Amino acid sequence: MKKIAFIFILLFSFSATAKPKVFFNYKTFYTPTKDAYVTTMLQFSSGTLKYFAVEGGLQSSIEITQIFRLNDSIVMADKYKLDSPLMKDSLVEDFFDVQNYGLEAGIYNYELVVTDLTSGESITGAQSLEIKALGNSEVKFSDVEFIQSANKTEEKNNFVKNGFFLLPYMTNYYPPEMEKIAFYLELYNTTEVIGENEKFLLTYSIADNRTGENFEGIFQYQRLSAAPIVPVLGYLPIDKVPSGDFDLILNVINKDNDTISSDQMFFQRRSDQNFDAISMEAVDIDASWMADVTGDSVAYYLGATMHIAPRYEYETIRKMLKTEDTTSMKEYFYSFWKQTAPTNPGFEWFKFRKQIWKTEKLFATQIKHGWETDRGRIWLKYGAPNQFIDRPNEPSAYPYQIWHYYRIGQRSDIRFVFYNPDLVTNDYPMLHSDMQGELQNYRWQNELHKRDSPSYNPDDPGGSSQYGGNSNLYYNEIGR
Repeated sequence: MKKIAFIFILLFSFSATAKPKVFFNYKTFYTPTKDAYVTTMLQFSSGTLKYFAVEGGLQSSIEITQIFRLNDSIVMADKYKLDSPLMKDSLVEDFFDVQNYGLEAGIYNYELVVTDLTSGESITGAQSLEIKALGNSEVKFSDVEFIQSANKTEEKNNFVKNGFFLLPYMTNYYPPEMEKIAFYLELYNTTEVIGENEKFLLTYSIADNRTGENFEGIFQYQRLSAAPIVPVLGYLPIDKVPSGDFDLILNVINKDNDTISSDQMFFQRRSDQNFDAISMEAVDIDASWMADVTGDSVAYYLGATMHIAPRYEYETIRKMLKTEDTTSMKEYFYSFWKQTAPTNPGFEWFKFRKQIWKTEKLFATQIKHGWETDRGRIWLKYGAPNQFIDRPNEPSAYPYQIWHYYRIGQRSDIRFVFYNPDLVTNDYPMLHSDMQGELQNYRWQNELHKRDSPSYNPDDPGGSSQYGGNSNLYYNEIGR
């Protein structure tokens, strides 16, 4: 039976109503012989599980199956039972599981099945997972793992890396009560590139995700020695960092003061310093640019604006839209654009309003505004695609579109796939994307070709090869 420990994880979830709720995340690391392995992390929401009485309290039992497929062949499968910690006095806490799996380089289809053995309820989830070869020509970073805390230990278990017991903090969202950002990472190839036992620096700082400008006064460094694996524990204070989107910036600097390798990790910050001013505080509105944002239209425009708002503001906007308090909505709307574009909020709002109208013209349906559709959301959030392919009549496939962006933020060569499974509306929900944070469906081609094969088995690897089907070709070649 696998051992467990308590951590807090919140990043990517597989869930369903009245069923167990599980959150998933993974990180990639390498051994001294440059073999890759994946660390998978699961958080179980205890309130969604069923418990049975045991001596001294309550307990639940879970069956977990993790499967890794490469080119539709199973290369790793692990099925095991996990017992929760003992719960007392009807107070249950979330509990966790961490596993390590050695994998070759490649793009894997990962599947998760979790079954509550007491209730019999199961959930499943899947996503694409890429493992890259390490090589030895340059200094490389492992994935950056956000952590709550760490301590040295001689224990050997799946929570220990290089002598450190790590409590992961797996979300990239930092609320006001979090005053520091702590992380663990590993550096590879330092002996080959820098020289055995040679000294070098690792610096880390915080930069604004939109502008790339470093946040003044937040900077740390460590003096390290080259070794086959160089483990790094670091932290930065964020108590003075306002709400917004940021990057943790990491640089390896050699003895000649040259930056020879860099990496970054995105995170979001919500701070009491400016959150209340945006979301709650009443303001006096005296702006001609808001003349068209009337009581009748403010909910419409605020709903569209949610697509470009920070994620920590989503719930505030949703709750506001459920009310009929148009005064509060206008105050929030005004404050949002004043902070988004303090020097010229009207100009930026007019540009965005024009894009709202474009989504209305291009994507609206009989029951949805243009900005309420998936294509409208992506258009407003990331802008118009640089290229797109429209295939309304491909044999055996539902009508579909593939959008291609040369660059979105720090990521390049991004694709979105939309399709029209009902053949009636103009809705075109998203089917797949390789953009971080968006829907990833590694069997999207199977779904796309269900038009002529409604009973098709999604686990049949041959199902995506259909007569006249060019979706895979278009997806891989667009932008090339």
